[in-house]
Amino acid sequence: MHLKDRIEDSTLSRRQVGIIAICTALYMIDGFDVLVMAFSASAVSAEWDLNGAQLGFLLSAALVGMAVGSIFVSTIADVIGRQKTLLIGVCVVAAGMFASVFAPSYEVLLILRLITGVAIGTLQATINVFASEFSNAKRRSTALAIVSIGQPVGGVLGGLVTGVLISSFGWRSAFLFGSLATLIMIPLVLKVLPESIDYLSVRRPANALERINKTLRSIGQVPVAELPEPAPRGEKKSRFADVLTGVNARRTILLSLAYFILMASFYFANSWTPKLITASGFSAQDGINAGVLFSVGAITGAVVLGVFGARYDMRRVLAVFFVVGAATFVVFANSTEGSLPLALFAAALVGFGANAPIAGMLAISPTYYDSEVRGTALGLVIGMGRVGAIVSPILAGSLIDGGWTPGDLYFLFVIPMALGAVVISLLGAPVLRGAAAKVPVSH
Repeated sequence: MHLKDRIEDSTLSRRQVGIIAICTALYMIDGFDVLVMAFSASAVSAEWDLNGAQLGFLLSAALVGMAVGSIFVSTIADVIGRQKTLLIGVCVVAAGMFASVFAPSYEVLLILRLITGVAIGTLQATINVFASEFSNAKRRSTALAIVSIGQPVGGVLGGLVTGVLISSFGWRSAFLFGSLATLIMIPLVLKVLPESIDYLSVRRPANALERINKTLRSIGQVPVAELPEPAPRGEKKSRFADVLTGVNARRTILLSLAYFILMASFYFANSWTPKLITASGFSAQDGINAGVLFSVGAITGAVVLGVFGARYDMRRVLAVFFVVGAATFVVFANSTEGSLPLALFAAALVGFGANAPIAGMLAISPTYYDSEVRGTALGLVIGMGRVGAIVSPILAGSLIDGGWTPGDLYFLFVIPMALGAVVISLLGAPVLRGAAAKVPVSH
């Protein structure tokens, strides 16, 4: 049996479950890091007397860094390996957050937020590739949906913790907590996460066979006697050229467009849902409650999509959930003039509809590329989503300045969400289970 097919067809081992758990925990860093600056914004602004523009740059710096990290820096995972990239990324995030505790000025904190964002963008792309390569075919959709839950869970738990810390010890304590929480992940990455078999088979670094067999033993697989024959290669091109030309070009364009639509819609809803609740005559606390319920809905959406993705074809499930997401935007836009319970329920519902397709996108995207360019491709796709996340709140603010109401904007986002279903329907079959060289088994 082909080496990769053995893993695809086998039951997940305890080690593989542990790998998925670590990847989920790493994904929580993303959710926490975005929220820690939002929770700290008022205190930081008061300490350094920042104007609105400066605060806006500070809040956007991490998102810009994440886009840069996803698109450009994450390509190193295809060169130096997945595990090493994850380790470096976690170290940089921990160091960046720790340095932020002692930031003496706005300018220094801005640079640190940008650097930390680059590391997190790199981590996010690599985590999804890594989790995909260590999942089996039957559980891949569920596993990657679970990994994606880490982001909203990190946001909810991080928000609760940092709220208490900031009120008691000041904004710097929130970054110290984030640094310590990230630091704990370093030994776990070193001990639990082996190097990807896909990477070792393609790149063939020193002692590749020994390292492949060590990884195989760790996940309960029989070692192999020799390396598989390398796949035939055409003319040597850069990795970006590989993912933007030939058969990969269509996949990359469609996946990037879908991810851009999705992240623009999600970050718009995430940013404006609490504000719209408050602007509709409810209290500021009601707005905060709506934000928490939005995250609860987001977590639920990822779980539900994972359940359906494990039973049915993920592309069809994802297309349906894009349509469901569009419908939840309509429901929320019509709910804010009613009772508070209805508005809060609609906030959870739009969180469900906005995040469930993200879990599906993270599940299917790695399966459309060969191992040699998988990290580069997924980084580019996720990076385009980050661009959407940056552009969306800015565009929404400009439209509101032009006379649009937040409720009008929810109707506007129905169109791209519905378009996302069409885009996903145009994708062909994935390639993760493509032909591989036969590998003799060592007994």
